Order: sequence, then C-alpha cells, then structure tokens
Amino acid sequence: MRAEVFVNPDRVISEVSAGIFGSFIENLGACIYGGVYDPGSPAADEDGFRMDVIETAKKMGVTSVRFPGGCYAPYYHFEDGIGPKEQRPKTRYRTHYDNPDNSFGTDEYIKWCRKIGAEPFICINMGTGTPEEARNWVEYCNGSVGSRYADQRWENGHKEPHGVRLWGIGNEVGGNWELGYFDHAGDYVRRAREFAMAMKEADPSIKLIGCGAHFPVLDGIYDAPTGYFPNPSDNWNREVLDRMFEYLDYIDLHHYIGHDYKDDIMQTWEKMGTEKVHYYLNEQMQILEDAYRIMREDIRLIRHKHGNMKPIGIALDEYNPWYRADENICCNYTAADGLLAAAYFNIFIRNADVAVLCNMAQLVNVLPAVIVEPGGGRSFRTAVSYVQELFLPNKGLEAVDIWVQSPTWEGAYYKEVPYLDASCSYDREKKRLVLNLVNRHIKEDVTVSFGIKGKTVGAISGKFFGNTEPDTENDLEHPNRLSLKEFRCTEPSGIVIPPLSAAVLNVELI
Repeated sequence: MRAEVFVNPDRVISEVSAGIFGSFIENLGACIYGGVYDPGSPAADEDGFRMDVIETAKKMGVTSVRFPGGCYAPYYHFEDGIGPKEQRPKTRYRTHYDNPDNSFGTDEYIKWCRKIGAEPFICINMGTGTPEEARNWVEYCNGSVGSRYADQRWENGHKEPHGVRLWGIGNEVGGNWELGYFDHAGDYVRRAREFAMAMKEADPSIKLIGCGAHFPVLDGIYDAPTGYFPNPSDNWNREVLDRMFEYLDYIDLHHYIGHDYKDDIMQTWEKMGTEKVHYYLNEQMQILEDAYRIMREDIRLIRHKHGNMKPIGIALDEYNPWYRADENICCNYTAADGLLAAAYFNIFIRNADVAVLCNMAQLVNVLPAVIVEPGGGRSFRTAVSYVQELFLPNKGLEAVDIWVQSPTWEGAYYKEVPYLDASCSYDREKKRLVLNLVNRHIKEDVTVSFGIKGKTVGAISGKFFGNTEPDTENDLEHPNRLSLKEFRCTEPSGIVIPPLSAAVLNVELI
C-alpha cells in the first residue's frame, strides 16, 4: 500500500501547545488511593507518593493534572482535605466514590504536581458547593498571607502561595448523570457567573474553563428527567461563550471514543471482534475533529459579536478510549487502543490553534496510562502512555499544514476513511520537521512518499509504537510487550510504516 504526504512549512497553524500533554486524577477506584498515593507500598516515597507513577508521568511529559474530578468534583469540599491528616473527616459519597479517605488533599496534590513537573488544574464543586467555597479555595491556593484562608495555608506549612492558574467551573453540567446538572445553558451561565465573579475577586489572574456542551456533536441519545438534553441546535456553547465572554479563557468538551454518541460500542464490542472494532473506532475519531471545527467557529462568531479577538482555547479535559471496563472503570489498553491515542494527538496538532489544553483520563488504574498493584511494588505502563511519550517531540514547535493522499476504507458513517493518519510540526530554528504518521491498516505496510515545499529531505530517524497483533497488551508478568522502538529510514523517498503502528520522525532538511 502506498501513500503520499506533502508539507508546506509556510502554512503555519499555530504552536503545538505544551498543554496537550495533560493528565487527570480522581478519587475513583484505585486512581488516587492505591495509585498516586499509596503510603503502604514499597514503591512509595517519603510522602506516600508512588515513585513508579511519578516516573511514568515524567516520561509521558505530563504538563497539567486535573483534580479532583470529574464526576467526583460536585461532591468534594476542599476543607475536608486540608490540615493535619489525622483530623480530616471521612467522607463517603456515591457508589463509585466509596473511599472515604481525605489524606490526599489540596496541599498533597500540589506537592505531587511539583514532583512530576506538572501544573495544577482544579475543577471546583458546582454540585454541593457554593461560589463562596470556590472563592475560598482560590484564596487558600493563591492568596497572600493576611487573610483567613491564606493564613490557614500558612498554618498548614505553606507560607508561599501555590499559584494555581487553571480552574474549571464545573464538570459535565449539561448531563443528567451529574449532581447539579442544568437543562439549559442559560441556567448554567447564571450560576457560573456567580462562581467566576467570586473566584476572580480572590485572584484576578486565574484562567477559567467553562463547561461546554458535553460533546457538541450529539445525536440525542441522552435524556434528562425532564426529557431534555442539549443538542447542537440548542447552541449551548455559543450561549456560554457569549454570556461569559469576559470571564472565560477556555471552553471544554469531553470525548471517550467507544463510549458515547454515535460511536458507543460498550454493549457490542465483544461481538464485533477486534478488526471491526479497530476500523469502526478509528473512523469515528473523525467526529472529534468535526467537534473542534464546530467549536472553533462558535468561538470565532462570539469574538466578532463582542468585537474582541481575545484568545479562547478548547479544553478537552477528559479523553481516552473507553469501551471495555470493569465496575471500577479499570481496563488495560491494547496495541490497537494505542493507535486511537495517536489519532487524538494527530487531531490536537492539526487543530493546534484551538487545541491548547488536553487531559488524558486518567493517569493510574482507571482508564489508565499506568497500572499499579495497590499496596504492592509492581506496575506497568499501558499502550496510551507510550503514545503520549511518542508525540512529545512536537511540543512547542509550529504545527504546519500537511496534505495526505492515502488509500481508504468505507466507513459506516464517513464514506472514505484514510488508512494513513498524519500531522506535522516544524522547528524553524533547527530546520527540521517532526512528521507524525499512523498506519491504521491491520495487515499491510504503507510506503509513504514524502515531499516538502522548497526543501530537500535529509536524514530521517525517530521512534515508533505498534504491534502486528492488535490485542497485544502489557501486564504485570509481561510489562514490556509494548514499548517505543527506534525507527530507521534508509530511503527518504519511501518511508515504510508497519501495520498497526505510529511513527514520530525527525526529518532533517537540506
């Protein structure tokens, strides 16, 4: 199978944001307790943090970590997780969140973020919480000594402000599963403005993420108790952007391929078989790209309405494959699932002008990048963590336009789906490209003819991820079945990408 790729480095999309390499942790299953924080493990450091998790997060280049949720956020009260650990209350909420421990609270979370080199990203409680509580949380984190909550932070051992920049105003508030959900965007806006005003009074410099429609390309599969759920024609995103324009820096969406919307195969994936699942989910990833396009135009429209070109980014602050999981939402990831992660990163790079904050959900034991033994010392990395590491060379470079001509398969929804998925970034100073190529064919190599406007291609090297058996996965007994491998190219005019693999290549230009 042959394909062609042509790159024009003069057609710059935007800088590839470091923010696309984010992650997410939540008190769900063994993500935090028994995962991130596991003081009884021989793998824990002096603070009770798992060193294997810290090491994995560093290798993945995690740049921000969202906390405390997720659907845990509308239950969580930050004051339950500060002060002496022995004095913190035990709190038990719904079935999924039945671990009552509060030993890992705001200060522990921020200390852990510093250890992995990531920026904190806090989602406030819009369910059982109040604007006053959200304001107090901002003051606790960012206030100068001399006010109630900043003084309390000092009493807890932290004189200097934590400087938390990213704050989410609610989680999935348009969904009837969420405590404190809203039927209409206007209902959310009236409440969210109160939160935003209070939070900005505590620290005007913070960046706020507003709740967009859970997903902007819906087909009406959800029904709230009132029989209503926001659809694209309801313009949820436009109303939120318009009426909160003065406050928002980002608007969010969530995407779990295989779990929601037109691509839901939670009940059918086993009957479908590996090959059909692989092609179907890769086809359905195009819906996410359409969502970015729709939201980009929503932002553009509202900017013109307000006569203000202020930057507003799209925060995909929860994403991952999710179509097979147990009651604790724990699943391993296969080689084929790794290619879905690669599809996410190609979409982020092709939409770099708006895809500026992305958080893979979740880091440990729940839809995991790494799986650890709670209380034990063993762990292993899953496919998706290697793919995030693979794409790190794009960080901070200029995403540039790429033209791809590839053989296609006929999808169930999109009629032509290319086997070769690609994106590209350019290092103008060092005169090199980072070329990201994903061969989605399950059996055949793809030989890629590559050209670049006004340049000659020199040496090509890099790394790749993949396995010819799509169901291959790592486990505690076999932690290295999947990993990154060196890629060598001896003939630049024909780059051979094996089946079921993703390659990120450094291309020297002459």
